[in-house]
Amino acid sequence: MYYPKKDYTFIKFMKSDKKDKKYYALLKNKKTRKDKKLYFGAIKKDGTPYDQYKDNVLGYYSKYNHLDKARRQRYINRHKNDINKEYSPSWFSLKFLW
Repeated sequence: MYYPKKDYTFIKFMKSDKKDKKYYALLKNKKTRKDKKLYFGAIKKDGTPYDQYKDNVLGYYSKYNHLDKARRQRYINRHKNDINKEYSPSWFSLKFLW
């Protein structure tokens, strides 16, 4: 699932209101003017957030930064099919967490 930049405008980041996600990006449809929440960043079932390379969103999960470049590259390789789709969960994760 992704939302093309030509159809949506990024508004802001917010801490997620879902227990299994870290953040959401608030997007606004340019035609209908309706808001869309796009959730990204995973949290384990036990409530512990997964580590990320660096939290460049709001910093709520910055203590889970690992700054391991090899691990970052493995993440990018795993998600290479989705990370180029603008305004997708993978795209936001790559740009702002990895």
